[in-house]
Amino acid sequence: MDGDLPYVVVHGGVHKTATSFIQGRLQRNAGRLRKSGVHYLNHRQVRKEYTFPSQLNGYEKIGLNYKTKVPDADLDTRARAFFGDIGAGPGERIILSDENMPGHSGHCVRSGKLYQRRNTLIPIFAEFIPYPVTEVHLALRNYADFFASTYVEFLRSATGRNVFPEAQMKRRVLSKVPSWARFIDLVQKSFPDAELILWRHEDFRDLSQRILANLCGPDIDVADLAVPQRNRGRPSASHRAVQEILIEIERSGGETALAKRVEIQEAFPRGPEFPGYDPWEPSERAHLSRVYDQDIETIRKKTGVQFLEPS
Repeated sequence: MDGDLPYVVVHGGVHKTATSFIQGRLQRNAGRLRKSGVHYLNHRQVRKEYTFPSQLNGYEKIGLNYKTKVPDADLDTRARAFFGDIGAGPGERIILSDENMPGHSGHCVRSGKLYQRRNTLIPIFAEFIPYPVTEVHLALRNYADFFASTYVEFLRSATGRNVFPEAQMKRRVLSKVPSWARFIDLVQKSFPDAELILWRHEDFRDLSQRILANLCGPDIDVADLAVPQRNRGRPSASHRAVQEILIEIERSGGETALAKRVEIQEAFPRGPEFPGYDPWEPSERAHLSRVYDQDIETIRKKTGVQFLEPS
């Protein structure tokens, strides 16, 4: 690593793996971290000034006709300005956190793939970072729960024109056979000089302090970090709420139903009376869980990967 430059550690999500918890804790302590040479930027700033422009660059390359164009030269100028404005000195650490790095939740549930446009978006996100990237931190989640949660996230931001039925999402997931192993292969190829630090989302409760410590680096005692005054995370919707939204879509159309989604979620809040959303039959869930377990074992054996395990 070039000691004359700052270096970057990337936290790329993925979606619905406690990213809001991590980002909230880092944001709450951003000033304190900066005094110790660790620079954390609010994920919304990262998204606006770097992730989204890099995605517009990628969309144009695959033929999507967005009004705003960000060609390579423009993206390079924007990226150098964005990272330069951080003000990190030689050898200092920049934490870049955005779960949109590989794409959006809609890219997953509409295609049944783990980020339909990842082969374009991840390499571009990596290529235009002007400083060395030494680490990439990612959580992986059971396929059944990941696609259920991302479907809820999709419904929260969908418009009436692009909403689609649960059954279609399920068919596509089950026919595509998702693979975190192939996803990680792409991340390693895109960040060839970085160590990958990975964990299962199912272990997050036991690993949260280690995950924060790894992101902040060895000079920060995360036990002393202040806790945000409020929880930024949004609880996932209940199964009943999602079903009511889908029924309303069938009855009244997408625009009308989605306008009522907050009202419906508040009427059927997730809790003991209304369990979380689960679209899978037991046999489907068992199949997706077997594939997930097999892929995790494959990933654990990869060179250049540190896989965090509970104590």
